[in-house]
Amino acid sequence: MLFIRFGNQEIPYTLTRSNRRKTLGISVGQYGVSVVSPPNVPFDKIESTLYKKAGWIVRQLTDLDEMKTAVQVRRFVSGEKLPYLGRNYRLKVIKADTYTSSFRFYQGQFLAELPKEISVQNHREVLLPLYINWIKERALLYTRERIKRFTIKLQAEPIGITIKDQEQRWGSCTPAGNILLNWRIFLAPASAIDYVLAHELVHLKIMNHSKEYWETLRMLLPDYEKRKEWLRMNGGTLDI
Repeated sequence: MLFIRFGNQEIPYTLTRSNRRKTLGISVGQYGVSVVSPPNVPFDKIESTLYKKAGWIVRQLTDLDEMKTAVQVRRFVSGEKLPYLGRNYRLKVIKADTYTSSFRFYQGQFLAELPKEISVQNHREVLLPLYINWIKERALLYTRERIKRFTIKLQAEPIGITIKDQEQRWGSCTPAGNILLNWRIFLAPASAIDYVLAHELVHLKIMNHSKEYWETLRMLLPDYEKRKEWLRMNGGTLDI
């Protein structure tokens, strides 16, 4: 982890060198500050650019901190609501004579079954991984169907799709043509999910963020700026 100092504040950031980048890119997201640079950019130039943008970076981090305070930490008890695709669904927890735990969606609500001996304090520890796995499984099916509207226009399809726990991004596209998606994006409404899907799919043809890239994205999503801004403003709340 690298750092720059802005006044009395120390700002950590990650630096990635990429042959796909033609210009220096700085982004601020729920996991912090990320810098992606072409391989030949000197480190002192990278730092100089960061210092010039330090005020903007601090404002973005402050906005994200404010949004994170709105995130409700779920305890996974009966009556709580869990998000999926922009909606919240009630959770019902059943204690039973069983040695295993289960989690599913049934008749408009989430239904979890736990062994009787598991205390309320341990509900989250047991059920959160099951909930995340449920999201990942449904998200993969959802994505395969959802991207058809874009792949037809783009005339390009990914080699594969993987739903995972991305550390820095909502999504990414590998040089081999695989699309990787953060499971948390599937807590958002379909409009935000579509933005991430379209964003990564365009990288199948254009690996940078050139003018041509953004024009192609606009062809798929004419209002992509609105969706991108929603995600910037609300992305910090997409967690459990």
